[in-house]
Amino acid sequence: MKGLMQAQRAGLTAAALMLFLLFCYIQFPTARIDTVIARILSQQGLTLSPAVHKTVLPGLAWDDLLLSSQQGALLRCERLQVRPLLLPLVVGQAVFSGAATIGKGQLDVRYALNGADALDLDAHDISLADIPFFKSVLGAKAAGNLWSRGTLKRNAKGLTGDLKVEVKQLELIGVKLGSFPLPDAANLKTQGIVRVSDGKARLESFTLEGDGVYMRISGDLPTGANAAVTPLNMRLEIMPKAEFMEKQKLVFMLLAKFMTSPGVYSLPIKGTLLKPEIL
Repeated sequence: MKGLMQAQRAGLTAAALMLFLLFCYIQFPTARIDTVIARILSQQGLTLSPAVHKTVLPGLAWDDLLLSSQQGALLRCERLQVRPLLLPLVVGQAVFSGAATIGKGQLDVRYALNGADALDLDAHDISLADIPFFKSVLGAKAAGNLWSRGTLKRNAKGLTGDLKVEVKQLELIGVKLGSFPLPDAANLKTQGIVRVSDGKARLESFTLEGDGVYMRISGDLPTGANAAVTPLNMRLEIMPKAEFMEKQKLVFMLLAKFMTSPGVYSLPIKGTLLKPEIL
């Protein structure tokens, strides 16, 4: 009998908490959320449109979302939805799920504000051609399907874990970083890992291999609310075969100062995400 009463009390407490949160959700104005988001993004020269709206279940959504900078569009989503998961609240965990539709692809994220399990990410079938960042920032034509999956844990020092990244049939044409062009390449096989340790992210040897060329990118990745304006510290290594170099002779002449040994070019990538440069 005592156990039954305790269970009833727990059920009533959970129901009361959910009703309270639902009431707060209904009363909370979305205009205030737009204002906060706009303030954070404006510090990095970014804008987000259209305005957010509430969903039938507790949550927020953007339809035909567009993230832009002064250079133009960076990211388009047919729909982006974020909502709190109510069941974990019963045991004292604040967990949010996010889902974004990008072209025919999908990105699903589960993020917990507290607890050991911090993040689960699953992205698949995202075409790089549907991401305007490559054109507006890099001046490039991009193709290929992005896949990524990983988890992050939380400890006293911050987030820790790995995110695997792969792009099938990657094509990059016309990439320019600052005043230096990069060689055009198509049908590249790629794979890499983003390793997170103590809250800091690093791209660990993301490799791009194609007919006549092998490339490797590594370095620290900017994270957090100021990621767009955080200085980059990355390196691109290019190891072309003779026939690949011959076809793009002018590009490799411009990159000659970065040759570290015969057939090996090491390019330091600086600047920011919105203005990457080879220096």
